[in-house]
Amino acid sequence: MGTPVRHFTATAPDGQAFTVDIERDFRYDPYRDFVVCAHCDWSPSLLTTERITDMAWEHLASVHGADRGRTDQENEGFRKARLIVLPIVAVFLIGLFVYLQSY
Repeated sequence: MGTPVRHFTATAPDGQAFTVDIERDFRYDPYRDFVVCAHCDWSPSLLTTERITDMAWEHLASVHGADRGRTDQENEGFRKARLIVLPIVAVFLIGLFVYLQSY
């Protein structure tokens, strides 16, 4: 569907790790997030008031029995891109404001 931007991982009692990803489709405006389980075909409709994180943890616990060692991490590439783009945009906006103030 899209690019994984966040991973929710939990471990079952037998030691098997299960992951639910939040994937973002950048083709839509505003960007649309999807919740996808990496181990089954679960991908709910997000036409709900329930928070995405709550849905991910609930799925891991109820379907896969994975409720131990919960971790939530952002995709490394997505995080690095944001760390690079935000300062560039900030410098551009400051330069634009300085330029517009000179008129």
